[in-house]
Amino acid sequence: MITNRKASLSKRKEASNHLAELPHGDASLHRAPVIKISNDVEKTPAQFRSFHLSGMDIQNFCSRIDLPLPFLLFVEDTEDTPCIVIGIVGPDNYNRDRPDEIVYGRRWRVERHLSYSEILQTIVLACKTAMEHEARERIVLKNTTPLNAHQDHEIMADILNNGIMPEAVKFDLQDLIIDNRPIKITRLESIDDSHKILTIDFTDNAASNLPFLSGNMSVLLTDGIEPVNAIWNGILERGCSWIHESIKLDGQAVFTKSINIGQRIAYSRLHRNDTILQAEKIAINYRQVMNEYIDTIRAPEINPGPTNSRSMDTLERINPEHGFRPHLA
Repeated sequence: MITNRKASLSKRKEASNHLAELPHGDASLHRAPVIKISNDVEKTPAQFRSFHLSGMDIQNFCSRIDLPLPFLLFVEDTEDTPCIVIGIVGPDNYNRDRPDEIVYGRRWRVERHLSYSEILQTIVLACKTAMEHEARERIVLKNTTPLNAHQDHEIMADILNNGIMPEAVKFDLQDLIIDNRPIKITRLESIDDSHKILTIDFTDNAASNLPFLSGNMSVLLTDGIEPVNAIWNGILERGCSWIHESIKLDGQAVFTKSINIGQRIAYSRLHRNDTILQAEKIAINYRQVMNEYIDTIRAPEINPGPTNSRSMDTLERINPEHGFRPHLA
């Protein structure tokens, strides 16, 4: 890539016009290499394919993806850029009289030139964000949800800047309620002077719509880390693992940990290494040009202002040799 020191909208428009000429849907680049999967199946790796996707193309791909409940996958295509939206079905975390409702996470933009694998990764990130939001609201102490995602951080900053943080509320770890059930501490054992193992039982929680909030969980307690924060970190790790095992493409959990690291090294070499692929120079050149156009339009179009000007000043001080600067309106 080349550095675009005085990025202009004309460069962005030029790149956009070239990308608009790509075939609709997805297509293999000229002389692209293929991977022979079986006697009857050959696939072109994504980096040697072009993508110019409609909302229906994205829907058709997303129909091959299975999400675990409580997540529902929607594709919104009402503006220039389609969006992934995750619906979450389950109880109202703040009103037990509403055992079933649907809420939605934030919109995740899906640029029309993303590969299908990049779209899948976007969906995984959207599910992780929705999972974290839900799990934060399931942690209750002293009749409040101290880790919830609806905290007013502007007021928090004002309080910290004025040195008037309220006095901490005292509590015992046994006061902790997760997913409407009190936890049980089944083990608390020192392993050296600064580390302990804490094991908690989520108690009978088979009906939860977040199945990773069940069974036993052990976390490492270290000096300076509050036990509740250690428990939260453990919950977040369990939730991410559950998502990796549960999201499936064409019926396969492609993010599963059962595919070990050695196998992933082999797979990465198989489909990402130009030498192993025996990729021809002409296909590599096509890929490079296409990627430069995509990187050009990915750089944001900005107007001067307090945020943009500060970031541009920082960018000029760092002065990276490669990449594409924002396009100045």
